Amino acid sequence: MDPVTIPQKAFTAQPERPNWERARELARAPNVSDLDRLLAGGYATMLRPAAPPGATCTFWDRAKGGLVDRISDGKIPSQFKNGKWVGFKDWRNAPVAQADIVEWKHWTGPVNWCVVTGEIGVFDLDIKIGPTETGPAADRAGLFIAEIKTAIARAVGMTVERLPLRWRDNSTSCAVFVRLTKPFDKDNRPFVDPEGGKHAVEFLAAGQQVVVAGTHTSGAKLNCSLLDTPFSALPLLEPEDLDRAFDEISAAATRLGYAVPASKQKVAGATGAPYTSGDAVLRAVMARRSEWLPSVVPVVPGDHDEWRVSSADLDRDLEEDLSIYPDGIFDHGTERKHSPASLIREFGNIDEAGDITFGGSPIYGPDFAVVGEIGTDLRRPTEREALTWLCRQLAGDQFPEFGEGATWKSALPTVARAVGLRWTALVVARWFEYGVDDGPAGWGPEKLVEQADTLSAMEAINPAAFAQLDFWHEVDLRQIVGDRRAAVAAEAPEPAAPDPADDDLPEPLDIFAQNDPADLSTLPPNCLPEMLHRWVRSESRRKGTPESFAAIAAVAVASAAIGASARIQIRKFDTGFTQPAGLWACIIAAPGSAKSPIIKAAEKPLRNLDAEWHRVWKLEHDMWETANQAYKSRRKDALPPGTEPIQRRCVVDDVTLEKQVQLHAHNPRGLMRSPDELMSLFGSLGAYKRNGDGDRSQALRLFDGSAISVDRVNGGSIRADSALMTVLASSQPLKIAEMARNLGADGMLQRFTFILDDDVDRHGIDEPPDEEAAAAYARAIQMLASNQPTDGTPIRMASEAQIAFDAAAEQIARLKNAPGLSAAWQGHVAKFGMILPRIVLVFHGLEAAFRSSGSLPPTVSLGTVEKAVLFSRFVLRHSMAFYSRYFEPNTEAADARGVAGYLLTKPDRTTLSRRMIYDARTELRDRRRLFAAMAELETANWIAVSKRDQDGPSEWRVNARIHQRFESQAVREKAERASRRKAIAAAGEARKWLNSDKLSGGVSHDE
Repeated sequence: MDPVTIPQKAFTAQPERPNWERARELARAPNVSDLDRLLAGGYATMLRPAAPPGATCTFWDRAKGGLVDRISDGKIPSQFKNGKWVGFKDWRNAPVAQADIVEWKHWTGPVNWCVVTGEIGVFDLDIKIGPTETGPAADRAGLFIAEIKTAIARAVGMTVERLPLRWRDNSTSCAVFVRLTKPFDKDNRPFVDPEGGKHAVEFLAAGQQVVVAGTHTSGAKLNCSLLDTPFSALPLLEPEDLDRAFDEISAAATRLGYAVPASKQKVAGATGAPYTSGDAVLRAVMARRSEWLPSVVPVVPGDHDEWRVSSADLDRDLEEDLSIYPDGIFDHGTERKHSPASLIREFGNIDEAGDITFGGSPIYGPDFAVVGEIGTDLRRPTEREALTWLCRQLAGDQFPEFGEGATWKSALPTVARAVGLRWTALVVARWFEYGVDDGPAGWGPEKLVEQADTLSAMEAINPAAFAQLDFWHEVDLRQIVGDRRAAVAAEAPEPAAPDPADDDLPEPLDIFAQNDPADLSTLPPNCLPEMLHRWVRSESRRKGTPESFAAIAAVAVASAAIGASARIQIRKFDTGFTQPAGLWACIIAAPGSAKSPIIKAAEKPLRNLDAEWHRVWKLEHDMWETANQAYKSRRKDALPPGTEPIQRRCVVDDVTLEKQVQLHAHNPRGLMRSPDELMSLFGSLGAYKRNGDGDRSQALRLFDGSAISVDRVNGGSIRADSALMTVLASSQPLKIAEMARNLGADGMLQRFTFILDDDVDRHGIDEPPDEEAAAAYARAIQMLASNQPTDGTPIRMASEAQIAFDAAAEQIARLKNAPGLSAAWQGHVAKFGMILPRIVLVFHGLEAAFRSSGSLPPTVSLGTVEKAVLFSRFVLRHSMAFYSRYFEPNTEAADARGVAGYLLTKPDRTTLSRRMIYDARTELRDRRRLFAAMAELETANWIAVSKRDQDGPSEWRVNARIHQRFESQAVREKAERASRRKAIAAAGEARKWLNSDKLSGGVSHDE
């Protein structure tokens, strides 16, 4: 493309006249487009077109790795090609050629025009007040806008009236344009009015864009001075002018009553943001100092930053006080800093139960070293005991003890968990630099929730940056962070161990784990009651499906049969922590995979029972209706008909949420929904709407089986005190992929157990059914559905069964951090804490029903728990495959696997530098991707940081154990890499052949 030239028609008339006059003349001419006016003003190199608001535009979505259609907001640079709007690739750096301008002029229809900032700077005044609003708030906002314009005008040396602006008639927001002498950093100043409203003045600098002509999303026309003001006539802004302008704006805001967020004053020992991971954990612990410090030293908590404890209160003969800050502890008396653990050790007294209280001060010797104790009846805690007590104060008594040799430094990753932080996320947040388009500022609500650990780490590492991010987002980020920290702290992390020796890294974890397809179809031995397993084998052969389909269908139907008629106690002593039996299950397979036939076979006994209940109810209701009509007609011999018979149900089909709640009110033990397609269930419950958060919340309550109320369309409300829904559904891969995109990690899909097809081509076998197994299965289901509810006493597990259950639950919880899986997977693992006990309860019921027991025994046996755990492990393998397949891949984990594969092919390499990685994997020259990948490998014990520089980790030590444990993987890696090299070489030869007729020595047979 040729370098840009300004169209000659804008300048040939009177070339001797100044640019200002020529631009004004063109601007005033009739029928001159916005594009021509901007070109005449000298903005050609900065111009970028944008699709108008409401137009469909196709963009490349980095997260999804493909093209997506979005509705334009009129602000994102885009191109009109082949009759449709598409994204403008690399719009920040793309040169504008004469051919581009010619093409733009031939476009028909509305276009928004942007300029790229860099040579131009923009003050964006986002003062949120409606132009028609009146009252004190509106008056104050109007004065503030006037003060802002005055401050900018003074900074650039011109009157307010001459400031080049962009504005629209339906808003008080506007923008002021300036010319820059050199690149500026962007700046953003938030302000909060007395009513709590958020406002801001942002300075847009290099690498951003601003719309200068076209239409706003509200439909209002954008007015802009740039259309008749040439670039050379824009006011010039120097760096010191920008600082002066913002100082005056902040002063004006304060005068008018706006709150101006100020930087927090540093205290003793504080470091500036971004903080190191260790400092971030320390600050998080100190932010909650009121929860543990008063037990250790005689301090009076308050809202002030510095808490002081006098030496008199500490009962010591030192002159200076102990100061406790929000970001550290400094003892002015002994002239040293404390970690929380060292403070607890110095002043705490631990009893036999592990409780720590203030034990007075020790005896200090030279250089204020601790040399003894005044009394003999106290015991100072060890560092391990101090850490254990501290974390239990912060996270609860379930927090595990630390191992011998644990120190504050080695324990930091575990202490981070106690305050709700993930160490790996902190490391990544410390070194990441998000690109302009892919950072948290552009994340939608679902991704913000999915990336809650990242947000939590950002808030800990750089609170000021997080505060600005929170200011701009409509979503309450602090609520997301708070919820996430509470969830992380409630987990049970592994206790910290001493720092490993340089030659003794821990056992590396398998980050290549892939499920064999056979693992997804073949049931483990002894994972089902024997009679049920016979039915599963028979029906699977006859229908031509994997055994997994029949197994999950039968277990789900059994869970519906039990419903809320029985509950299982999850913990040994907590009688209030129970779960009912209802499961949500879904089979995922392509059309023609016999999903529906196997589901119909499984639910047949329950539907037959439901039909029999309906037949009996109809007879009773017909009799009641006859009596009621007679009574209403005032026949002399007519008696009152009594209460209208209630229809007993166990299965319902397509009903609305309102109708379903009405049915639950009459059927408190629960109902089963069995739609042919899962999407239709979500549609009927209102849970699939993108903005249907309220409906989705109601639908989620149906999993818990708690009380639910809905408002009637025609007024009034319906309430069910117990509303438990069991789901047995199916879906197709493309449809479940759409649901995964729309529902994300909000908890709806995470409550399901998904069973995937193994893609083996099967055909149903024409053979007789296992009549004995089929009859036993039908009797068991109908017996479970007919059993009367218990007296409310939950079913408990025998002691040995409880131990086995707790061990399995602990192992499942650890799967939450399986490398390479998404936040949605983590949500599913968290929900499995409710699913596992339900499976145990279902197996307990089935074992009793197959024995023809009249009611469920009060205690679950060890054998039943072991079967349920085996089946749950099988289900979780399907879950892991589901979340790997249908949720966005974890880029960090994929990169980590690439580096891991490279390491396995280099058995002699003991260290790995950034340069080595850059040479081996060019995509990791993006430093933030590199650090994220290496953090994954650190977590998996493949490497450990050995050197750092000002940019972060620069060298890593390689765990030699990877070559022994993953020897077979190394063979595969080498074979795959050799195959790829061979394919690349062959492609190169083919390309030479393709171009051989262009070579100088090429000959043609036509000669």
